[in-house]
Amino acid sequence: MRTANIPTRTWSGRHRWCPQHLLAPRDEAGVLEGLALARSRKLPLRVIGGGHSFTPLAATDGVAMSLEALSGLVRADPASGLVTLRGGTRLWEIAELLAPYGLALSVMGDIDRQSIAGAIQTGTHGTGARFTGFAGMVRALRLALADGSIVETSPTQDPDLFQAARLGLGTIGIVLEVTIACVPAYRLDLVESTEPLEATVGSFLPDSAITDHHEFFWFPRTDRAIVRVSRRVPQETARRRPSRAAELLQQEVLGNGAWELLCRSAALVPHLSRPAAEIASRVFAGPRVVDDSAAVFTAPRRVRFQESEWAIPASRFPAAFAALRARVEDENVRVTFPLEVRRAAADDVWLSTAHGRDTVYIAAHRYHREEAGPYLLMVQRVLEPFAARPHWGKRHWLGRKELTSLYPRFEDFRTVREAVDPDGVLLTGYLRHLLL
Repeated sequence: MRTANIPTRTWSGRHRWCPQHLLAPRDEAGVLEGLALARSRKLPLRVIGGGHSFTPLAATDGVAMSLEALSGLVRADPASGLVTLRGGTRLWEIAELLAPYGLALSVMGDIDRQSIAGAIQTGTHGTGARFTGFAGMVRALRLALADGSIVETSPTQDPDLFQAARLGLGTIGIVLEVTIACVPAYRLDLVESTEPLEATVGSFLPDSAITDHHEFFWFPRTDRAIVRVSRRVPQETARRRPSRAAELLQQEVLGNGAWELLCRSAALVPHLSRPAAEIASRVFAGPRVVDDSAAVFTAPRRVRFQESEWAIPASRFPAAFAALRARVEDENVRVTFPLEVRRAAADDVWLSTAHGRDTVYIAAHRYHREEAGPYLLMVQRVLEPFAARPHWGKRHWLGRKELTSLYPRFEDFRTVREAVDPDGVLLTGYLRHLLL
């Protein structure tokens, strides 16, 4: 097992930490050795996936563990659609692993750098009113518990442990393997367009209810939205992509290079934020694309940012968005990055942001060179009256008291966590604030 005394940071650069031990076990025995080290030295152990959370969920000054060597496909059953992956498998690897079996993930977000374990533990999701987030796809788990035991859990095998562990913030156990429900491989027909904001907001609920994958982006203080609509089509549908030159222009020159320049300029001269948003809202809609699902869901994200995302009951979306838009305009908030609006199906995962309710997500972003706190906190306060639940991997200012009122099974989760890790081996100060 490799060990080193080196600092670690999140993708956005906001959170940095220096663990006493950084471990990269090559097998399950190595994972158990890491847990034994943490217990013997009374150090908190945290597992690092892609480091893409905007909160310090993985931060520790004790033992940090990477599962990068525990990756890949364990088994796949095309008949049932059940696929078992090792916990360290990155999302961007999964499409290639599943292709020989004619399978695919039912939905993905627009970033695929995370590990599958990290994605389910933080509640990562995509968009689509008929589709849950990653935790809702989980059908079984193989876990290393804090006491050094390895257990298998599923809806029929220790169901409470299963419910807690499939979105457990890394506090229930270390995810060695995860079995997820996949679907037959498919392609997506993506159309992006620039539309009037009022019409986009007014039709979002009915449109997203009948469209496979529907989302929109609003650049604050503009009157237009970029709408992304993806329709699922058979895998044998012919691919359709712009020329390589046109794709480079759209994704790299405009979507990353020019966007970085606009954001950096607005960070230096805040008055430029509105012109930057106006430009982006007019030119960032891309050409039509038909391709394999994973190639359409995701996009390169090289301009770094801070993010906060809130899950609200779908029925309350119109009022919540109107309140947020009014506040942004009343305060003339200078921000370049757009608000992103998505939708997901209800699920039964105890700590899922979509637990028990059809959900709309509103995500706010701010360029990483700007102070994001005041803006993101404002978004939180505007959305709080709408029973907004925070994305676990994105910035928020809530603790146990508020979270208990938002999640009907929160106390059940705490009971399971206390039973499997009474000594808090997998807890840090930040997690104690959330859970204890």
